[in-house]
Amino acid sequence: MPLLTIAIDAVAALLYYFQLNNPGSVQYLFGLVGQIIITIVLIVITFSYQGPRLSRFRDINFVRPFTFRYSIIIISMLLNAFLLFLYFLNYLGINPVVFSSY
Repeated sequence: MPLLTIAIDAVAALLYYFQLNNPGSVQYLFGLVGQIIITIVLIVITFSYQGPRLSRFRDINFVRPFTFRYSIIIISMLLNAFLLFLYFLNYLGINPVVFSSY
């Protein structure tokens, strides 16, 4: 599952670079729809993960952190959900921070 998540992130990165090099409203809509699909797939992967979620190690405060594999899935899902929010703001014209030229 973590390797699948990394592959999905690579597809999301390629989708971003496609939009960055070919700006336009049709490309932004295509990217928004693609990012919605990617985020939904990552949410499904996050909740259907069957491996160990918490490590056996306990911290000083007796807190059990996530395992490394589950952390990759969680971080990927959170970053792609945030990127979906930025794509949505860009598509509506509220804040073009995602594709702004420095």
